[in-house]
Amino acid sequence: MDRQINDMNVLDFGRLISMISIDTPISNEFDKNYGQKKKRWWTCQREHLTIWCLHQPTPGIHGFKHEPNNSARVMYNKFGRPETLLWLAESLGEDKEILLDTVNEIENIKNCRSACSKLRRKISFDRILELIETRNLEKSRKINKDGSF
Repeated sequence: MDRQINDMNVLDFGRLISMISIDTPISNEFDKNYGQKKKRWWTCQREHLTIWCLHQPTPGIHGFKHEPNNSARVMYNKFGRPETLLWLAESLGEDKEILLDTVNEIENIKNCRSACSKLRRKISFDRILELIETRNLEKSRKINKDGSF
């Protein structure tokens, strides 16, 4: 990585992730087996995290109040569902071995906050930013090679 990125605006982050893949077999399987079952209003983890990002600069909505926040880093570090964070990492191209190792470490942790904490020790927000930058560089190389988006 040529330059150091420390954070990203949470709305920009939400826009960026709103179009990435939901074809994520490792996190889909984890979600099926260990993900939230009750009061689930989203159809996929992409929708879940994108909507969460959109509400960050606000005081939240009924039942999910929080201090307004513009930082994607703060949002990532406070997010409480491991299946969503796992999806994010997988959709951005995290190494399969790291993902599977992470699943093995968190799959039997009943407390979601604890599972997220353990996941973030393996896949930090800095790593998420690296994956985003790598993904963006790869996309720009494709554009330069064949002239298409």
